Amino acid sequence: MNDALLPFLWIVNGLLALLWLLIDSFWLVALVPTLGYWVWTAPKDQQRWSLAIALLSVVAAAVSPFPVALFLLVMTLAGLLARLLERLNPQNTHWNTLRALGLYALLGLAYAIYRSFILPAVSDPSVLQAEGYLSAIASIALYLLPIGFLALLAQGLFVHPPVQQPADEMLFRFRSRGKP
Repeated sequence: MNDALLPFLWIVNGLLALLWLLIDSFWLVALVPTLGYWVWTAPKDQQRWSLAIALLSVVAAAVSPFPVALFLLVMTLAGLLARLLERLNPQNTHWNTLRALGLYALLGLAYAIYRSFILPAVSDPSVLQAEGYLSAIASIALYLLPIGFLALLAQGLFVHPPVQQPADEMLFRFRSRGKP
């Protein structure tokens, strides 16, 4: 091979490696701008908490096994959609989504620690037997928590009928009986 073409080959090889990394961690790459938008549009009094939970979610998505990053993305998108649809109290919807994201990120980190450090250290036969049950329960929890959150989010949207105006305007109209 010609030595003059070697740097171009290295550049193409580097670009292909970068493309493979982006595809391999697609859910994490998609989660970062979604969480950035989530923090950017958060209510002012909840922005610090939103930033902290977003950073925790990114770390959990980066170090945890597969479904964690995907479900964090799904939960964030569902929370954004619910906050957009919620007319009565969008701050409450944001806070509920924030709590669920934080809880799931902690669950993902705990599962990653369990798989990386605790499982390899287990050698006692009686503990190995219980480990199968514990792994099954932890794996099921990784799927059930987001599904439960999505169900509660949908229920929160359907608890009250849709309103035609923001809550502040409705309260003013009812308290003043339509008179300024």
